[in-house]
Amino acid sequence: MQDNIYTPFSSEIPLAFIYTDEVTGETLYCGPYLRSLETFAERFDYKLQLEHVENMTKKSLLLQQIAQGEYNTSVHGVGIRSTLEDPTSSITAYSYPIEVTKYCVMVPLAPELPKWMYMVWPLGKYVWATLFLAIFYVALLLRYVHHGEAASRSYTRNLLHAMGIIMYSPNMNMPVQLYQPPFRMLIFYTLLYTQGFILSNYHISHMTSFDMKPVFVKPIDTWSDLIESRVRIIIPDTLLEELRTLPVVNISSLDAQFEPREFHDFQQLMVNPSREYAYVVTQNAWDFWNRQQSVLIQPYFHMSRVCFGGLFNAFPLQRDAPFADQLDRTMLYIRESGLWDYWEDMAFVFALRANLAKIFLDTYPVEPLNLEFFSTAWIVIIGGLPLCSVVYCLEHLWSRWMDGQSNSCLQQEV
Repeated sequence: MQDNIYTPFSSEIPLAFIYTDEVTGETLYCGPYLRSLETFAERFDYKLQLEHVENMTKKSLLLQQIAQGEYNTSVHGVGIRSTLEDPTSSITAYSYPIEVTKYCVMVPLAPELPKWMYMVWPLGKYVWATLFLAIFYVALLLRYVHHGEAASRSYTRNLLHAMGIIMYSPNMNMPVQLYQPPFRMLIFYTLLYTQGFILSNYHISHMTSFDMKPVFVKPIDTWSDLIESRVRIIIPDTLLEELRTLPVVNISSLDAQFEPREFHDFQQLMVNPSREYAYVVTQNAWDFWNRQQSVLIQPYFHMSRVCFGGLFNAFPLQRDAPFADQLDRTMLYIRESGLWDYWEDMAFVFALRANLAKIFLDTYPVEPLNLEFFSTAWIVIIGGLPLCSVVYCLEHLWSRWMDGQSNSCLQQEV
């Protein structure tokens, strides 16, 4: 037993998996966790023996198996907790810390904003509300700026004029001919002209930038966003058990959304994850996945700020393991020499060869504009026609009523 290193093994991409070359039949160990133990065993003349298991056992049971001598260590590593919080600290030890492991929720990104919304999206709801109210405010100001001019006393006429000025429209010439306009009028129109120019250019420039790159809805990023979305969260059952034992992590607010899966099933899901779910992954797993979608204009997933833990990860060992000191030095040298980063890069290469990963090519459609793009205009027209019809009928009835009143007054006078 002393000349061998026994460890349970279940494929864990990208940290520990086996690649078999289809041409040569050569079997290669891949992933920084597995390569670290393999390198250590070769350097100090140990024989690394992997016991293939379909699903990883829970941490508590794994540490019991190591303490009883069934295994020397675990190639998958475990989170280190303080001796006061870890009930197994008296029967097991840990290697030099491999890395700081943080578990975060990888969430699917919402689809692209519909093209017809591009006309509305560049300006926020408060800007649109301000523009709408400004029309009535400027129309009121026009009555006082043009005080004394009969043609400018009509408030309804000033509404049309205000819309033309604020949105920098070309139809802003007044029918009133002024040979020498007062300075208050020059200043007033200069300010409105400048404001309309700025607003129009902001809107046009934003639309241009959005046409160059698609606009996406704000992703799920915080605890409140995740809870409100009610998206189902896939998590390995072994990890869920460990998170529930950590005193600094409170995941009770997400219990209704968690869907625990066995370790093997979770790994299979991560090869081609469904965009209907969110997933709890490590930073390593996210970096591995993010490489696959790096060339996409519209990414599939986003790493949220909903994270758990931040524990040191290490190889669990027996209390009296004879190779503990040698393993500690080896792990230190591997981290400091850059071998760890190199093995992470090579794990991605071999995963591509084994079809365990792929570079997602962009399928973002580049299409000419169609009538759907102008849906905003159709909405305005369709919604405006009934409104105009109602207003026309009311004006017609009002006009007839006023004519009737005037006729009755004339008859009374006669």
